[in-house]
Amino acid sequence: MGKRFNLKDLRFNPRPPPVKGGREFSRDYYEAFYKIEDVFSHYVLGNIDFDHAVKSLNYARYAIIPKLGYPKDVKEELLRVYDEAVKLLYRLRSRDKVKEWLLSNGPPREAKVKSLTDFM
Repeated sequence: MGKRFNLKDLRFNPRPPPVKGGREFSRDYYEAFYKIEDVFSHYVLGNIDFDHAVKSLNYARYAIIPKLGYPKDVKEELLRVYDEAVKLLYRLRSRDKVKEWLLSNGPPREAKVKSLTDFM
């Protein structure tokens, strides 16, 4: 079986959901994966510092993901990709390098702004 989660799928998000309470991991395991993108994007935007970014990833990795009801193989893959993300963050370190890396994976995420016609 191939990798379900790949850091190369992450891109810069100019309007990421909040770091705290933004993604609902219980809804879908891809929510847990895209939390990495949110943390990286918040770091790039200057909303959080380096230590906060690392702590957020480690909190998800050690305190949240192991307790979720995901299948064992999904949890193992998420833990692997979170480990890779922390190592990548330490390697890149600067906001500019993290942004450059995110943008190398593709254009920034489109903002999901709803218009009045979306509700009609």
